[in-house]
Amino acid sequence: MKLLEIKNIHKSFYDKKVLDGVNLEIEKGEISSIFGFSGEGKSTVLKIICGILKQDEGDVFINGKNINNMESYKRRTPLVMDEPLLFSNMNVIENIEFGLKLNKSHKEKKNNKEIEARGEIERSGNKFYSPKEIMELLGITGLEKRYPSEISMGQAQRISLARALMVNPDIILMDEPFSNLDIISKVKVRKLIKDINKELNVSILLVTHDIEDVMNLSDKMFILNEGKIQDSGYPKDVLKKPSSIDTAFLIGTENILEGIVSEIRQNDNLMKIRVKIQNESKKELYDYNKMNLYEKKSRNNNGNEINSEIVMEADFNINFETGERVYMAVRPEDIMILREDRGMSAGVKENRFSGKIISSIFTSRMMEIIVETEKYLNFKILIPFHAYEVMNLFESKAVNISLKKSSIHLIKKKNKL
Repeated sequence: MKLLEIKNIHKSFYDKKVLDGVNLEIEKGEISSIFGFSGEGKSTVLKIICGILKQDEGDVFINGKNINNMESYKRRTPLVMDEPLLFSNMNVIENIEFGLKLNKSHKEKKNNKEIEARGEIERSGNKFYSPKEIMELLGITGLEKRYPSEISMGQAQRISLARALMVNPDIILMDEPFSNLDIISKVKVRKLIKDINKELNVSILLVTHDIEDVMNLSDKMFILNEGKIQDSGYPKDVLKKPSSIDTAFLIGTENILEGIVSEIRQNDNLMKIRVKIQNESKKELYDYNKMNLYEKKSRNNNGNEINSEIVMEADFNINFETGERVYMAVRPEDIMILREDRGMSAGVKENRFSGKIISSIFTSRMMEIIVETEKYLNFKILIPFHAYEVMNLFESKAVNISLKKSSIHLIKKKNKL
Protein backbone atom coordinates (compact mmCIF):
# COMPACT_ATOMS: atom_id res chain seq x y z
CA MET A 1 0.00 0.00 0.00
CA LYS A 2 1.40 3.38 -1.02
CA LEU A 3 1.88 5.64 1.98
CA LEU A 4 3.82 8.54 0.50
CA GLU A 5 3.93 9.72 -3.11
CA ILE A 6 5.98 12.62 -4.40
CA LYS A 7 5.18 13.62 -7.96
CA ASN A 8 7.24 15.94 -10.15
CA ILE A 9 8.54 18.15 -7.34
CA HIS A 10 10.48 21.25 -8.39
CA LYS A 11 12.18 23.71 -6.07
CA SER A 12 14.53 26.62 -6.69
CA PHE A 13 16.22 29.02 -4.32
CA TYR A 14 16.68 32.36 -6.07
CA ASP A 15 18.15 31.36 -9.45
CA LYS A 16 19.45 27.94 -8.42
CA LYS A 17 17.30 24.90 -9.21
CA VAL A 18 17.68 22.37 -6.38
CA LEU A 19 14.95 19.85 -7.23
CA ASP A 20 14.14 19.24 -10.87
CA GLY A 21 11.19 16.87 -11.10
CA VAL A 22 11.64 14.52 -8.14
CA ASN A 23 9.40 11.44 -8.06
CA LEU A 24 9.33 8.71 -5.42
CA GLU A 25 6.94 6.31 -3.73
CA ILE A 26 7.15 4.73 -0.27
CA GLU A 27 5.10 1.79 0.94
CA LYS A 28 3.55 1.62 4.39
CA GLY A 29 5.90 0.10 6.97
CA GLU A 30 9.08 0.66 4.93
CA ILE A 31 12.35 2.24 5.95
CA SER A 32 13.53 4.20 2.94
CA SER A 33 16.61 6.34 2.34
CA ILE A 34 17.42 9.25 0.07
CA PHE A 35 21.14 9.05 -0.60
CA GLY A 36 23.45 11.60 -2.19
CA PHE A 37 26.18 14.14 -1.73
CA SER A 38 25.72 17.15 0.55
CA GLY A 39 23.95 20.05 -1.13
CA GLU A 40 21.92 17.90 -3.55
CA GLY A 41 18.53 18.78 -2.02
CA LYS A 42 17.90 15.77 0.23
CA SER A 43 16.88 17.88 3.22
CA THR A 44 14.76 20.07 0.95
CA VAL A 45 12.66 17.02 0.03
CA LEU A 46 11.97 16.30 3.72
CA LYS A 47 11.07 19.92 4.45
CA ILE A 48 8.59 19.92 1.58
CA ILE A 49 6.98 16.70 2.83
CA CYS A 50 6.50 18.03 6.35
CA GLY A 51 5.38 21.47 5.16
CA ILE A 52 8.29 23.63 6.32
CA LEU A 53 8.97 24.55 2.68
CA LYS A 54 6.57 24.96 -0.21
CA GLN A 55 7.50 23.41 -3.54
CA ASP A 56 7.39 25.47 -6.74
CA GLU A 57 5.64 22.68 -8.64
CA GLY A 58 4.46 19.16 -8.00
CA ASP A 59 2.34 17.25 -5.49
CA VAL A 60 2.78 15.38 -2.22
CA PHE A 61 0.30 12.64 -1.27
CA ILE A 62 -0.11 10.83 2.05
CA ASN A 63 -2.38 7.76 1.94
CA GLY A 64 -3.65 8.98 -1.44
CA LYS A 65 -4.58 12.44 -0.13
CA ASN A 66 -2.98 15.55 -1.61
CA ILE A 67 -1.44 17.50 1.30
CA ASN A 68 -0.03 20.44 -0.71
CA ASN A 69 -2.26 22.95 1.08
CA MET A 70 -2.32 21.27 4.49
CA GLU A 71 -0.71 23.21 7.32
CA SER A 72 2.50 21.68 8.60
CA TYR A 73 1.17 21.14 12.14
CA LYS A 74 -1.72 19.08 10.74
CA ARG A 75 0.56 16.72 8.84
CA ARG A 76 1.60 13.67 10.84
CA THR A 77 5.08 13.84 9.32
CA PRO A 78 7.46 14.81 12.16
CA LEU A 79 11.01 15.74 11.20
CA VAL A 80 13.92 14.51 13.36
CA MET A 81 16.96 16.67 12.66
CA ASP A 82 20.66 15.79 12.77
CA GLU A 83 20.97 17.92 15.90
CA PRO A 84 18.08 17.15 18.29
CA LEU A 85 16.06 20.34 18.82
CA LEU A 86 14.94 19.89 22.42
CA PHE A 87 13.48 22.67 24.53
CA SER A 88 16.17 23.63 27.03
CA ASN A 89 13.61 24.84 29.61
CA MET A 90 11.76 21.51 29.59
CA ASN A 91 12.91 18.25 31.11
CA VAL A 92 12.93 15.01 29.15
CA ILE A 93 9.37 13.91 29.86
CA GLU A 94 8.06 17.40 29.09
CA ASN A 95 9.92 17.40 25.77
CA ILE A 96 8.40 14.05 24.87
CA GLU A 97 4.89 15.02 25.95
CA PHE A 98 5.14 18.11 23.78
CA GLY A 99 4.45 15.76 20.87
CA LEU A 100 1.04 15.01 22.41
CA LYS A 101 0.16 18.70 22.31
CA LEU A 102 0.73 18.61 18.57
CA ASN A 103 -1.44 15.55 18.16
CA LYS A 104 -4.87 17.05 17.70
CA SER A 105 -6.64 13.70 17.72
CA HIS A 106 -5.19 12.96 21.17
CA LYS A 107 -5.96 16.41 22.45
CA GLU A 108 -9.61 16.19 21.47
CA LYS A 109 -10.10 12.87 23.23
CA LYS A 110 -8.14 13.07 26.49
CA ASN A 111 -5.79 15.39 28.28
CA ASN A 112 -2.16 14.31 28.69
CA LYS A 113 -2.57 12.84 32.19
CA GLU A 114 -5.53 10.76 31.14
CA ILE A 115 -3.60 9.50 28.10
CA GLU A 116 -0.67 8.44 30.26
CA ALA A 117 -2.94 6.72 32.77
CA ARG A 118 -4.79 4.84 30.08
CA GLY A 119 -1.54 3.80 28.44
CA GLU A 120 -2.90 3.49 24.95
CA ILE A 121 -5.70 4.74 22.78
CA GLU A 122 -7.09 3.08 19.70
CA ARG A 123 -7.63 5.35 16.73
CA SER A 124 -8.30 4.16 13.21
CA GLY A 125 -6.99 0.74 14.10
CA ASN A 126 -3.61 2.10 15.22
CA LYS A 127 -2.14 1.55 18.65
CA PHE A 128 -1.17 4.55 20.71
CA TYR A 129 1.65 4.34 23.24
CA SER A 130 2.11 6.44 26.34
CA PRO A 131 5.29 8.51 26.86
CA LYS A 132 6.50 5.98 29.44
CA GLU A 133 6.00 3.09 27.03
CA ILE A 134 7.87 4.93 24.29
CA MET A 135 10.72 5.74 26.69
CA GLU A 136 10.96 2.09 27.67
CA LEU A 137 11.02 1.05 24.01
CA LEU A 138 13.83 3.52 23.29
CA GLY A 139 15.84 2.62 26.40
CA ILE A 140 15.68 6.06 28.03
CA THR A 141 13.64 5.23 31.11
CA GLY A 142 15.05 7.04 34.13
CA LEU A 143 15.86 10.28 32.30
CA GLU A 144 12.43 11.83 32.84
CA LYS A 145 13.52 14.67 35.13
CA ARG A 146 16.79 15.51 33.39
CA TYR A 147 17.21 18.55 31.16
CA PRO A 148 18.81 18.59 27.67
CA SER A 149 22.06 19.96 29.11
CA GLU A 150 22.31 16.89 31.36
CA ILE A 151 22.11 14.16 28.71
CA SER A 152 24.35 12.85 25.92
CA MET A 153 23.86 13.46 22.21
CA GLY A 154 22.76 9.87 21.69
CA GLN A 155 20.16 10.18 24.45
CA ALA A 156 18.97 13.49 23.01
CA GLN A 157 18.48 11.86 19.60
CA ARG A 158 16.34 9.15 21.19
CA ILE A 159 14.25 11.75 23.02
CA SER A 160 13.73 13.64 19.76
CA LEU A 161 12.59 10.36 18.19
CA ALA A 162 10.27 9.67 21.15
CA ARG A 163 8.65 13.08 20.73
CA ALA A 164 8.09 12.35 17.03
CA LEU A 165 6.42 9.03 17.88
CA MET A 166 3.93 10.74 20.17
CA VAL A 167 2.36 12.46 17.14
CA ASN A 168 1.17 9.03 15.98
CA PRO A 169 2.97 9.71 12.70
CA ASP A 170 2.10 8.45 9.25
CA ILE A 171 5.82 8.64 8.53
CA ILE A 172 8.88 9.84 10.46
CA LEU A 173 11.33 11.97 8.49
CA MET A 174 14.95 11.85 9.63
CA ASP A 175 17.59 14.29 8.40
CA GLU A 176 21.12 12.85 8.81
CA PRO A 177 20.14 11.36 12.20
CA PHE A 178 23.58 9.86 12.88
CA SER A 179 25.89 12.66 11.78
CA ASN A 180 26.59 13.90 15.32
CA LEU A 181 26.84 10.50 16.98
CA ASP A 182 29.95 8.51 17.85
CA ILE A 183 30.20 5.07 16.24
CA ILE A 184 28.88 3.21 19.32
CA SER A 185 25.84 5.48 19.67
CA LYS A 186 25.27 5.30 15.92
CA VAL A 187 25.05 1.50 16.00
CA LYS A 188 22.64 1.63 18.96
CA VAL A 189 20.36 4.23 17.37
CA ARG A 190 20.33 2.33 14.07
CA LYS A 191 19.12 -0.76 15.91
CA LEU A 192 16.49 1.28 17.74
CA ILE A 193 15.14 2.61 14.46
CA LYS A 194 14.83 -0.92 13.09
CA ASP A 195 13.16 -2.08 16.31
CA ILE A 196 10.68 0.81 16.20
CA ASN A 197 9.87 0.12 12.58
CA LYS A 198 9.21 -3.53 13.39
CA GLU A 199 7.39 -2.99 16.69
CA LEU A 200 5.18 -0.06 15.68
CA ASN A 201 5.05 -0.64 11.91
CA VAL A 202 5.85 3.03 11.43
CA SER A 203 7.28 4.17 8.10
CA ILE A 204 10.58 6.04 8.13
CA LEU A 205 12.26 8.15 5.47
CA LEU A 206 15.80 9.26 6.20
CA VAL A 207 18.33 11.23 4.21
CA THR A 208 22.01 10.42 4.48
CA HIS A 209 25.32 10.64 2.66
CA ASP A 210 26.64 7.54 4.45
CA ILE A 211 26.15 4.33 2.46
CA GLU A 212 26.46 2.28 5.67
CA ASP A 213 23.27 3.90 6.99
CA VAL A 214 21.46 2.87 3.84
CA MET A 215 22.74 -0.71 3.83
CA ASN A 216 22.07 -1.27 7.53
CA LEU A 217 18.58 0.21 7.64
CA SER A 218 16.78 0.57 4.37
CA ASP A 219 14.24 -1.54 2.54
CA LYS A 220 14.48 0.85 -0.40
CA MET A 221 16.91 3.56 -1.46
CA PHE A 222 16.72 6.55 -3.78
CA ILE A 223 19.77 8.20 -5.36
CA LEU A 224 19.30 11.98 -5.56
CA ASN A 225 21.75 13.70 -7.89
CA GLU A 226 21.55 16.93 -9.86
CA GLY A 227 17.99 17.52 -8.72
CA LYS A 228 16.57 14.16 -9.85
CA ILE A 229 16.13 10.64 -8.55
CA GLN A 230 18.69 8.89 -10.74
CA ASP A 231 18.36 5.39 -9.34
CA SER A 232 16.17 3.50 -6.89
CA GLY A 233 15.48 0.01 -5.64
CA TYR A 234 16.66 -2.48 -3.06
CA PRO A 235 19.98 -1.21 -1.62
CA LYS A 236 21.91 -4.38 -2.47
CA ASP A 237 20.71 -4.24 -6.07
CA VAL A 238 21.63 -0.57 -6.49
CA LEU A 239 24.99 -1.16 -4.81
CA LYS A 240 25.92 -4.09 -7.03
CA LYS A 241 24.29 -2.91 -10.25
CA PRO A 242 24.08 0.89 -10.49
CA SER A 243 22.24 2.01 -13.62
CA SER A 244 24.53 4.97 -14.37
CA ILE A 245 28.13 6.05 -13.91
CA ASP A 246 26.96 8.89 -11.64
CA THR A 247 25.28 6.41 -9.31
CA ALA A 248 28.38 4.20 -9.33
CA PHE A 249 30.50 7.11 -8.11
CA LEU A 250 27.97 8.16 -5.49
CA ILE A 251 27.84 4.73 -3.86
CA GLY A 252 31.61 4.33 -3.76
CA THR A 253 32.28 2.05 -6.71
CA GLU A 254 35.73 3.49 -7.30
CA ASN A 255 37.13 0.71 -9.49
CA ILE A 256 35.80 1.90 -12.83
CA LEU A 257 37.41 1.34 -16.23
CA GLU A 258 36.39 2.34 -19.72
CA GLY A 259 36.36 -0.23 -22.48
CA ILE A 260 34.86 -1.53 -25.70
CA VAL A 261 32.95 -4.80 -26.04
CA SER A 262 35.12 -6.90 -28.38
CA GLU A 263 33.44 -10.31 -28.21
CA ILE A 264 30.18 -11.84 -26.99
CA ARG A 265 29.69 -15.58 -26.48
CA GLN A 266 26.27 -16.22 -25.02
CA ASN A 267 26.66 -20.01 -24.89
CA ASP A 268 29.81 -19.60 -22.78
CA ASN A 269 28.27 -16.85 -20.60
CA LEU A 270 31.15 -14.62 -21.65
CA MET A 271 31.80 -11.10 -22.81
CA LYS A 272 35.24 -9.70 -23.56
CA ILE A 273 36.00 -6.03 -23.07
CA ARG A 274 39.06 -4.36 -24.54
CA VAL A 275 40.63 -1.77 -22.24
CA LYS A 276 43.25 0.65 -23.54
CA ILE A 277 46.09 1.49 -21.18
CA GLN A 278 48.31 4.54 -21.52
CA ASN A 279 51.54 4.56 -19.53
CA GLU A 280 53.81 7.36 -18.41
CA SER A 281 57.10 6.62 -16.71
CA LYS A 282 57.66 7.79 -13.14
CA LYS A 283 54.43 9.74 -13.07
CA GLU A 284 51.72 8.48 -10.77
CA LEU A 285 48.19 9.63 -11.29
CA TYR A 286 45.57 8.18 -8.97
CA ASP A 287 42.46 10.30 -9.16
CA TYR A 288 38.98 9.14 -8.18
CA ASN A 289 37.51 11.85 -10.38
CA LYS A 290 39.09 10.09 -13.37
CA MET A 291 37.25 6.86 -12.66
CA ASN A 292 40.18 5.18 -10.96
CA LEU A 293 41.87 4.46 -14.31
CA TYR A 294 45.42 4.51 -13.04
CA GLU A 295 47.63 5.65 -15.88
CA LYS A 296 51.35 5.74 -16.37
CA LYS A 297 52.81 6.88 -19.67
CA SER A 298 56.17 5.46 -20.69
CA ARG A 299 58.14 6.46 -23.74
CA ASN A 300 60.34 4.40 -26.00
CA ASN A 301 63.76 5.41 -27.25
CA ASN A 302 62.19 7.69 -29.86
CA GLY A 303 60.24 9.57 -27.20
CA ASN A 304 56.88 8.23 -28.36
CA GLU A 305 54.22 7.13 -25.89
CA ILE A 306 53.74 3.39 -25.56
CA ASN A 307 50.08 2.35 -25.51
CA SER A 308 48.87 -1.12 -24.68
CA GLU A 309 45.59 -2.95 -24.29
CA ILE A 310 44.26 -5.59 -22.00
CA VAL A 311 41.20 -7.77 -22.42
CA MET A 312 38.92 -8.37 -19.45
CA GLU A 313 36.03 -10.77 -19.13
CA ALA A 314 32.50 -10.33 -17.76
CA ASP A 315 29.37 -12.45 -17.61
CA PHE A 316 27.10 -12.34 -20.66
CA ASN A 317 24.59 -9.51 -20.63
CA ILE A 318 21.88 -9.34 -23.27
CA ASN A 319 21.74 -5.54 -23.10
CA PHE A 320 25.14 -5.04 -24.77
CA GLU A 321 26.51 -5.64 -28.25
CA THR A 322 29.90 -5.88 -29.95
CA GLY A 323 31.61 -2.53 -30.51
CA GLU A 324 29.70 -0.79 -27.74
CA ARG A 325 31.56 1.54 -25.37
CA VAL A 326 31.06 0.62 -21.72
CA TYR A 327 32.16 1.37 -18.19
CA MET A 328 33.21 -1.59 -16.08
CA ALA A 329 32.49 -1.14 -12.37
CA VAL A 330 33.74 -3.40 -9.57
CA ARG A 331 33.02 -2.91 -5.88
CA PRO A 332 36.18 -2.76 -3.69
CA GLU A 333 34.90 -5.61 -1.51
CA ASP A 334 34.43 -7.86 -4.57
CA ILE A 335 38.10 -7.96 -5.59
CA MET A 336 39.98 -10.94 -4.20
CA ILE A 337 43.55 -10.93 -2.95
CA LEU A 338 44.67 -14.49 -3.63
CA ARG A 339 46.04 -16.63 -0.84
CA GLU A 340 49.59 -17.87 -1.43
CA ASP A 341 48.88 -21.15 0.36
CA ARG A 342 45.87 -22.16 -1.73
CA GLY A 343 45.44 -23.62 -5.19
CA MET A 344 44.07 -21.88 -8.24
CA SER A 345 40.36 -22.55 -8.79
CA ALA A 346 38.66 -21.57 -12.02
CA GLY A 347 37.09 -18.49 -10.43
CA VAL A 348 40.33 -16.91 -9.22
CA LYS A 349 41.89 -17.24 -12.67
CA GLU A 350 39.39 -14.76 -14.08
CA ASN A 351 40.81 -11.28 -14.73
CA ARG A 352 43.93 -12.08 -12.76
CA PHE A 353 46.58 -9.42 -12.11
CA SER A 354 49.93 -9.36 -10.35
CA GLY A 355 51.05 -6.28 -8.48
CA LYS A 356 52.01 -4.81 -5.14
CA ILE A 357 50.31 -3.05 -2.28
CA ILE A 358 51.14 0.66 -2.39
CA SER A 359 48.76 1.81 0.35
CA SER A 360 46.83 0.27 3.24
CA ILE A 361 44.58 2.19 5.62
CA PHE A 362 42.43 0.95 8.49
CA THR A 363 38.90 2.31 8.16
CA SER A 364 35.86 1.29 10.19
CA ARG A 365 36.75 -2.38 10.79
CA MET A 366 38.04 -2.84 7.24
CA MET A 367 41.39 -2.43 5.55
CA GLU A 368 41.36 -0.21 2.49
CA ILE A 369 44.13 -1.37 0.18
CA ILE A 370 45.43 0.06 -3.08
CA VAL A 371 47.14 -2.46 -5.37
CA GLU A 372 49.24 -1.27 -8.28
CA THR A 373 49.29 -3.92 -11.01
CA GLU A 374 51.83 -4.73 -13.67
CA LYS A 375 49.25 -3.51 -16.20
CA TYR A 376 49.46 0.02 -14.80
CA LEU A 377 46.01 -0.15 -13.27
CA ASN A 378 45.30 0.61 -9.64
CA PHE A 379 42.51 -1.15 -7.79
CA LYS A 380 41.00 -0.28 -4.43
CA ILE A 381 40.21 -3.35 -2.32
CA LEU A 382 38.38 -3.70 0.99
CA ILE A 383 39.05 -6.72 3.19
CA PRO A 384 38.37 -7.45 6.88
CA PHE A 385 41.19 -6.54 9.25
CA HIS A 386 41.60 -10.13 10.42
CA ALA A 387 42.08 -11.28 6.80
CA TYR A 388 44.76 -8.62 6.34
CA GLU A 389 46.62 -10.02 9.34
CA VAL A 390 46.14 -13.71 8.49
CA MET A 391 47.47 -13.15 4.97
CA ASN A 392 50.42 -11.17 6.36
CA LEU A 393 49.74 -8.23 4.04
CA PHE A 394 51.72 -5.02 4.20
CA GLU A 395 52.68 -2.08 2.01
CA SER A 396 55.09 -3.00 -0.82
CA LYS A 397 54.17 -6.70 -0.63
CA ALA A 398 53.73 -8.46 -3.98
CA VAL A 399 50.22 -9.91 -4.40
CA ASN A 400 47.97 -11.51 -7.00
CA ILE A 401 44.39 -10.32 -7.35
CA SER A 402 41.35 -11.53 -9.23
CA LEU A 403 38.21 -9.77 -10.48
CA LYS A 404 35.67 -12.53 -11.00
CA LYS A 405 33.52 -12.16 -14.11
CA SER A 406 30.40 -12.12 -11.98
CA SER A 407 31.69 -9.13 -9.98
CA ILE A 408 32.05 -6.89 -13.04
CA HIS A 409 29.03 -4.70 -13.70
CA LEU A 410 28.75 -3.10 -17.12
CA ILE A 411 27.26 0.37 -17.60
CA LYS A 412 26.40 1.78 -21.00
CA LYS A 413 28.36 4.68 -22.42
CA LYS A 414 26.67 6.88 -24.99
CA ASN A 415 28.99 6.63 -27.96
CA LYS A 416 29.51 3.48 -30.01
CA LEU A 417 32.40 2.83 -32.43
